[in-house]
Amino acid sequence: MHYNYYFDICAICILATIAIVSLSRRWVPAYKQRAYAMLFCAVLVATMSERLETYLQMNPVDAPWYHSVEMIFGSLYFIAHLGSGFFYLLYIYAVLDIFIDFRSLRDFVLFYLGYLIGIVLVIGNVFIPILFYYDGSGLYHRGKYIAVYYILAAYYLIFGFFMMVHNRRLMRLRTKAVVYSYIFFVTSGIIIQYYYPTILIENFLTTISITLVYITLQNPSEMVDEALNILNRRAFLEGLELKTGRKNSNHTVFVTVDNISALSDEIGYMQAQGVLKKIARYLKIVGGRELKIQTFAYRYSENVFAITVHADDIKRAEALMKIVADRLKKPWTFSNMAIRIEGHCFIMNYPRHYESVADLMSKLEMITEDIGNNPEPIVDVDEIDFYDRKKSMDYDVMARNNLDTRMAVIKFQPMLSKIYKINYSADVHCYLMDADGNEIDMRGKVPDIKVTQALLDTDEFVLRRACRALAFWNGGDKNGKYRAVVRLSQGEISRNDFIRRIKKIAREERAEISWISFKLSETNVSTMNATAERNLKLLKDINCSIIIDDFGNGYGDLQKILTLPVTQVNIDHDIIAQSAVSQQMRMVTQGIVNLFHDISIFVGASNISSEEEKLMAEELGCDFLIGDYLGRPMKDSSFVKFIDEYFE
Repeated sequence: MHYNYYFDICAICILATIAIVSLSRRWVPAYKQRAYAMLFCAVLVATMSERLETYLQMNPVDAPWYHSVEMIFGSLYFIAHLGSGFFYLLYIYAVLDIFIDFRSLRDFVLFYLGYLIGIVLVIGNVFIPILFYYDGSGLYHRGKYIAVYYILAAYYLIFGFFMMVHNRRLMRLRTKAVVYSYIFFVTSGIIIQYYYPTILIENFLTTISITLVYITLQNPSEMVDEALNILNRRAFLEGLELKTGRKNSNHTVFVTVDNISALSDEIGYMQAQGVLKKIARYLKIVGGRELKIQTFAYRYSENVFAITVHADDIKRAEALMKIVADRLKKPWTFSNMAIRIEGHCFIMNYPRHYESVADLMSKLEMITEDIGNNPEPIVDVDEIDFYDRKKSMDYDVMARNNLDTRMAVIKFQPMLSKIYKINYSADVHCYLMDADGNEIDMRGKVPDIKVTQALLDTDEFVLRRACRALAFWNGGDKNGKYRAVVRLSQGEISRNDFIRRIKKIAREERAEISWISFKLSETNVSTMNATAERNLKLLKDINCSIIIDDFGNGYGDLQKILTLPVTQVNIDHDIIAQSAVSQQMRMVTQGIVNLFHDISIFVGASNISSEEEKLMAEELGCDFLIGDYLGRPMKDSSFVKFIDEYFE
């Protein structure tokens, strides 16, 4: 029998070209690339099997192995050809980033059952010719139930078509055109070869269609982080856009490496990147190795990784997070070094934790901004107040704009003394101007442990302006009576050059650094790192003191406080207020005041807002009182006038 096999030869050449070109591309472990690789292999096996099977038909051999080999190639052709339809359906699902659960009965019936039936029919055909058979001369003949195979193939084509139509709004026009062309080419090939069986055009048309798919496949270099050989942020966001577009629930485990900058400084940039590469390799395989679930790992940012979990059960995602968190606690061996990293993990669920890709990106920025200060390796996203954090970020942007435009205003708040009723110390505050020109009081607006460049620059601005005001008020007298209390953030006191910076600022503004007392919150002191603790202890050498603010409101560490040059502790406003209505709380507060007096530390009462609170603080024995009720923050000239008028 004579076959027109030139189409198969062309198909093999095209497939070989795709294979050769693919060798120059980086392999990307993406859902879409894996599905296309399986589709390519199915079409290649079908084309090669058909070419070998038709060659045997055209060149029969009188040998005992002839009919068996012919049946093997014929069976491979049927299995691979039906597989091309099956894998193309998987490719459509990969394009839509829809997870197929191998263990689900529904997914098994929809996807695998048809292909499994086809394989069983082909295996059964070896013994009972129900699909096809070969006569004594080796010629191919269709069997009685060959229509079943066409029905199975039509099922995958129709299923894929309806999936395309149903999700058309989620796909690009170019991708939709390629998928529709595949259905057209394959259907045309089946019809032509059914009515003209000697024209072997079916595989050729299928090859043309997958070539179009290959051409439209995104360049892998655009989807992969070259340094770590892991999928990048763009690939993650594209997949997430599809998931949120379908409104399907999904889980993503995020992993942060918080001390990557410190590692780069300590062991070198390339070595630190090598450690990250080892972590990335672990994150790519941990889901399949530990829990037998399909996962894909991405590098979301410099020190943040994302693991998409292809499982509907939140418990499996939580189990994966716990496994990763436990591994982060252990050292990573690299270049004969055991390197420990500081990392955190958390889960973000759609739609529980975010409503869109933009919402997720915004919340990730809020979470990771100060995640390094969280003592627990697993962060519970449900406990985070995103509204407050967003306001804090808005204030951060406002601070940057105010500093750039020099619109920020510095005000000084007087302090009442138990002995003199007033003294020459001022609590320094920064007010920002909003878009409408209104002054925004920044007290309590920014978390104690928040660290951003804008906040660091604001700390420097406030300190510089305070030194400038003191230099003017004291008139160059090193023993001048005016003093200022400046609040600092945790980021500022954690600078390696903190002492040198504050001395330089005081010198440039012609002020004595001893005129300044630095105020830190209780939480700030208790959670500071070793560098910050060293800096605070060095303040004693330059005659600077520390005031602990909001004592009793945060996470306290009395032992650490006692090791620092602390001269004053301000009791939190809520404790003073509760002491006025609770005898038990009053006894506790009195004990706190007595404790600090016994070790020669002054006690202040902050944020006094009423006459009752003022009287209670005085009754408890507080040495200093601060609050808007006693005197609101005012500009530098008004502050001096206020002090002078009092003593006059």
